[in-house]
Amino acid sequence: MEDKQKNLGTRLKFWRQSRGLKLKDLAARTGLSIGFLSKIENGTGNPSVDNIQKICYVLEVTPNDLLTPKSNEELLINVYKNSSYVLKSTERCLLYDFSGSVRLESIFEGNPNFKVNAMTLTGGAQEQYSAMYSYDELGIVASGSMSVTFEDETEYILTAGDALMLRANQHHTVACVSEKDCVSYWVEIVNNNN
Repeated sequence: MEDKQKNLGTRLKFWRQSRGLKLKDLAARTGLSIGFLSKIENGTGNPSVDNIQKICYVLEVTPNDLLTPKSNEELLINVYKNSSYVLKSTERCLLYDFSGSVRLESIFEGNPNFKVNAMTLTGGAQEQYSAMYSYDELGIVASGSMSVTFEDETEYILTAGDALMLRANQHHTVACVSEKDCVSYWVEIVNNNN
């Protein structure tokens, strides 16, 4: 775990500096303390899913960009670039697994305009996860069921086969509402013209 935290810290610092932000700037925009962000960058802080999403939103990066170690990212891009391939579920690149209640795995990110992830929400868990991204996202539920609630409190229950288009900058909360795990696939659609 310590190596993962250290790698996350290195990537956070890289993205923060590449955006020309000081720690105090990132803190002001995310609502997180300078001390907490410093701990993450130094490899001693362990951010929650919500905090990761706040940081990604401000830095205008995807969770893949922030959480995927460079070696795994290069593997996904370089090994499979310009070729067809099969990726077994056991071969996915783990982006994060928080408390065993939400797991995000990278399936494809060899194109700068879109990425595909698998999200598993643990069945029977009571946790809700808030998010808002700087990119559009298309989600398709493969199994189980989940609720998606928007800022205006509109709630949708999605079951296997249902799809949802989330536009950039749309705050939403997701939660598993089935006893069995809810598995969904998310396509991050990045518009580089903004």
